[in-house]
Amino acid sequence: MTRTVINAKNGPKVKAPLSHAVRTGNLLYVSGMPPYFGDREFVKDDFEAQFHQSMKNLIAVLEEAGSSLDKVVKVMMYLRRESDFWPMNELYRQYFKEGNYPARTTIVCGLGVPVLLEIECVAEI
Repeated sequence: MTRTVINAKNGPKVKAPLSHAVRTGNLLYVSGMPPYFGDREFVKDDFEAQFHQSMKNLIAVLEEAGSSLDKVVKVMMYLRRESDFWPMNELYRQYFKEGNYPARTTIVCGLGVPVLLEIECVAEI
């Protein structure tokens, strides 16, 4: 099976040893997208702004690889604060529509960088 590395031109700048995504067969595995814009900048302590930026980065990677949110089959949400769980659900509904929700896991954990969330997914191509 062929394996293709994808690094989106419009995706976040990454200093860690990872690719934005890897395609194998008809599946795309997207790395956790932090809420970075510019040169690893982010809006501090604003969960909603960080959520929208992470989704913007996720969409950029999906599109670069020839996929889209409609083709996402699994989402993994990593939240720094448990209190952001319910607001995350409301924001999530702006991107994924009822009747077409992907499978999802949400984990509250410490993150390696000082952001409030990270979003990764698996999508079809």
